[in-house]
Amino acid sequence: MNESVYTKRGRPPRSDGPDTRERILDAALEVFSERGFEGATVRQIAAKVGVSDPALYAHFKGKQEIFEALIKLAGPDLLASAGTSLALEAVPMQIALPEMFGNIVATWSTPRARAFASLVLRMGPDGLGNVLQDVSARLRPVFAAWQAGGDLRKDIPVDVAIWQVIGPLAGLRIAYLHGQASNVDIEHATILAKTHLKTVAQSLSQTRNEEG
Repeated sequence: MNESVYTKRGRPPRSDGPDTRERILDAALEVFSERGFEGATVRQIAAKVGVSDPALYAHFKGKQEIFEALIKLAGPDLLASAGTSLALEAVPMQIALPEMFGNIVATWSTPRARAFASLVLRMGPDGLGNVLQDVSARLRPVFAAWQAGGDLRKDIPVDVAIWQVIGPLAGLRIAYLHGQASNVDIEHATILAKTHLKTVAQSLSQTRNEEG
């Protein structure tokens, strides 16, 4: 039996383990952060994982697909999917904003998500701008539904309302939830995020505006 296929009788190679996909994603984050997306190669990622190029291709078609998987796990897709889910369930905005984004901030505190934040920063202003534009575009139907349903103030354009929510959160992620963040940084960011979300939900509320 070819040793390149099975290193020991009855035992699958390391690349067949159930956690290989996760190890590829973590390794890709490191390589992307060190070399940038354009400078990174599949061979470099595979080498960091300790598998062959073909073994990596068994899980991903290439580095673009790896990057897209990282976005879904730790990037804007996470935020967008949460927003879409809440909109479909017709959760009132004042309840949805703190819960939806509060859960996102908690996920942003995980090591992989913080590493992703550092990667976006390394990509420069365009990288961060593209992420924010993507999040804004995906959340627009959610906020529009809240406005049509009377939860969101009519005098605030939907795009402005979205920015009032995600702008400060993006700043918190950059300042406190990056790859080198300490436990103190994470705790501070969580407190600031909760306060921000409660305040912005009240300020955007149609009912609060009418009462004022």
